[in-house]
Amino acid sequence: MISEARHHLDLDGIGLRASVSERIEVRAGDSTEARIPQEAEEFPLMRGKIQTGMLWGSLNDGESLDAEQFVGMRAVAGFCSLVLEGARARELAAVRAAHGSMVQLASEALRKILEEDRLYKSVLVLTLELMDASGGAVLLEDGEGVTAGDIGEDPAEYRGITLSKKKPWIGSLGGRHAVGIPVGRESGALFLVRESRPHTTEEGASLKLVARQLDRARERAELSAAREKATLDTIAALAATLETRDGITGEHIRRTQGLAERIVEALDLTSNSVRVVRYASVLHDIGKVGIPDAILNKPGKLDENEWEFMRRHPRIGADIVDQIEGFEEISAAIIAHHERYDGGGYPFGLKGEEIPIEARIISVVDTYDAMTSDRPYRRALSHDTAIAELSRCAGTQFDTRVVEAFCSMGLRDPKEREDD
Repeated sequence: MISEARHHLDLDGIGLRASVSERIEVRAGDSTEARIPQEAEEFPLMRGKIQTGMLWGSLNDGESLDAEQFVGMRAVAGFCSLVLEGARARELAAVRAAHGSMVQLASEALRKILEEDRLYKSVLVLTLELMDASGGAVLLEDGEGVTAGDIGEDPAEYRGITLSKKKPWIGSLGGRHAVGIPVGRESGALFLVRESRPHTTEEGASLKLVARQLDRARERAELSAAREKATLDTIAALAATLETRDGITGEHIRRTQGLAERIVEALDLTSNSVRVVRYASVLHDIGKVGIPDAILNKPGKLDENEWEFMRRHPRIGADIVDQIEGFEEISAAIIAHHERYDGGGYPFGLKGEEIPIEARIISVVDTYDAMTSDRPYRRALSHDTAIAELSRCAGTQFDTRVVEAFCSMGLRDPKEREDD
């Protein structure tokens, strides 16, 4: 269109410079050159009362445009303004659609996260990717903070910025373009930074919606934590029933939990596995409440009939824990903690990866603690003897990877387990 206008108006030079949006600029005709001719006549491109660009035309030898050329350029400028406004509307719609998708993704992702410490890292990673930012930080009310990417500044320096709940703050931090919005009830904040270009008001508005989803996710996490505490109280009460019948079993539970959680950390398992191991290690022997005292506290070795009774405790324990909502995976770990890696265990004869990883972990620490603890019918084995036995049975009774992780923890003496 610009080249056609030059031809019809008999101009020697013509160009257009305009902004479609905060992130898209347009140049056409001779405006791709660095400078506009000094003698050129300029025609503003308007969006209402806001100038969004400029159209210019010139003749050789510095001559002025005649009346026909002047009117023609004004008509071209008006038409270009309409075209640019249409392009801006389409760009704005696309940006809003993209940001709407981002907010929806953030909402769906945060809805699935119930651990508060994971919320902030998750929202940062998500928004960095979707809003083309290089770094970000969530500052919490208690003075703590979570960062991701290259923020280029000590997050503590961000706290000096006053944020408004009405509109996002857009400015500069550490030589980077930044956008910030308040998070939480008091002094929390969410910042994103990048080097390439300033953040737009549309991006700030979308980030504000993400912050709203984050606040809702925090509320859900707090409710979840309250429910978890109530569940832990229930578990403590269940575990206490074993204390009243078998003090050795109660101590065994506490030691097993400490060792199992360390293996989970060494294997770098998911947060869900951490939760399952934490609860299942406490409750793995809860089924012994259904075993007669004469068998549970027998000073000598059990006969075959007595062992038949004892082997029921994983099923009994799983049946008990099944009554707690949301404990299905924990129940599965409890019922399988006496399965063997080679398929020779009980109650189902599961093999290898069929056995939940949490049950494989409990199997190792349960056996280690049993070997290194005094029993009515024998003295405790030494730490080195127990480790040698675990290594000998790796790949048959136990998962080799779990045994290796256990051995790598550097336990030196059985007493150490009581300090963990």
